[in-house]
Amino acid sequence: MKIALIGGAKIYHGMTFAEMFNGYDEKLSKKLKWGPQFKERVGGTARITHVWDENIEAAKESARVCGIPHVVKNKEDVIGQVDGVLVADDCTLKHQRKAIPFLKAGIPTFIDKPLSPDLREAETIAKLAKKHRAPLMSCSALRFAKETKALREGKDSIGEIRTGFAACRVWMGGLVFYGIHAVELLLSLTGPGVRSVVNLGRKKRDFLVLTFKDERRFSVATYEEDIGASFQVCLYGEKGHRVINAEDGGYFYSEMLRQFVKMVETGKSPVPMEDTLETIRIVTRGNRPSKDGKQIKIG
Repeated sequence: MKIALIGGAKIYHGMTFAEMFNGYDEKLSKKLKWGPQFKERVGGTARITHVWDENIEAAKESARVCGIPHVVKNKEDVIGQVDGVLVADDCTLKHQRKAIPFLKAGIPTFIDKPLSPDLREAETIAKLAKKHRAPLMSCSALRFAKETKALREGKDSIGEIRTGFAACRVWMGGLVFYGIHAVELLLSLTGPGVRSVVNLGRKKRDFLVLTFKDERRFSVATYEEDIGASFQVCLYGEKGHRVINAEDGGYFYSEMLRQFVKMVETGKSPVPMEDTLETIRIVTRGNRPSKDGKQIKIG
């Protein structure tokens, strides 16, 4: 399976994706002070064979370190040459626009989180993918945390989950760019169905209250300061409770990429697009602290 890495060639996620598919030259990586240097691998025969970045030198460096055979001058050059495309976050919140030519070509495409900081644009991208029958996946890797796997797969249970709380330290970009991790960590366990959201926090300290259609309420807190945990979720059910710290980044990144590979093979996204759009509605409509405490309808 041939995959193209588009954008973010020297940004954390893009470097992680390249490492996990292709491995990396350890000596060269250390010399260049390049990459997160994860040991986990996606496995199988899928490889990143093409890389493009607006900064051609970044693309060339990624190719050298991770053994990517083709550096292309124009991103569209990979059309017809690859089976799938990874559009990596480049910290501009505009990375999603790079996916347009691939969706129009019907190529299975992963768009790094967030799908868009603008709900209308996110919905337009989803419609474009559907129109051209291009399998599309967009999510936070926290959906696939190792520590939540038993609950997600029903191998552990606390009965009906009645309320809960998720929190994360925001390193950059606020709720939409980074706090989305905590939102998806929670929703991976509760499932979709949020009716409304309100932000009762303040600047740099978001505190969302999510009301589900069945009247259950959950909260999400994001802090632009140290809170002693990167990603945590607390759940309370009719038969017990769980406090979970999602810490194994090597697992959740590599599992997300394995799910992408399955999508390329089957044409079916592991994350329904309506679930992705629900997440975008939550973070965009809950992005500003409320002045009157009123819930904002999202679904």
